[in-house]
Amino acid sequence: MNSKFFTSSLIFNILLIISFSISVNTFVEIQIINYIFYIFFHLTFIYFLFYHYHYLIYFIGLLYGVLFDILLLNDISSHLVCFILLITIFVLTKKYLFLLSSNQISLIIFITLITILIFEGIFAYLLNNITFSNTQMINLLTISLIIFIPSILFFNKLDK
Repeated sequence: MNSKFFTSSLIFNILLIISFSISVNTFVEIQIINYIFYIFFHLTFIYFLFYHYHYLIYFIGLLYGVLFDILLLNDISSHLVCFILLITIFVLTKKYLFLLSSNQISLIIFITLITILIFEGIFAYLLNNITFSNTQMINLLTISLIIFIPSILFFNKLDK
């Protein structure tokens, strides 16, 4: 009975809510926690997009994009644009992505994660005139490298 209620899609949505909540709450003394959960949110969203795609993902991307923009940037812009672009690119290329092996998909997920983080920074600068320091970007990239493999292994365990 619990396995019917706790489907992997529900668990991924719960992970999105938890990681979103922690990443937008500011821990001033321990800002690395915000970075870790910010990266974990993006990894969860990308993994969920690849393996549990449904047209409701547009609504989820819209919702989280607007909430991230309002809570982190005080303006609707970069996250929303990046999430909608990511979903649209996935929809246009999904028939080719399904031909890839699991290792290739993991590499694509990592490249997508790094790309979306860079584009969010670029769009935040272009649309909101918010600059990110090189230290912040290096922190995000380093955390991405560290938590990527454990996160993917965790997500694979949740799917099984």
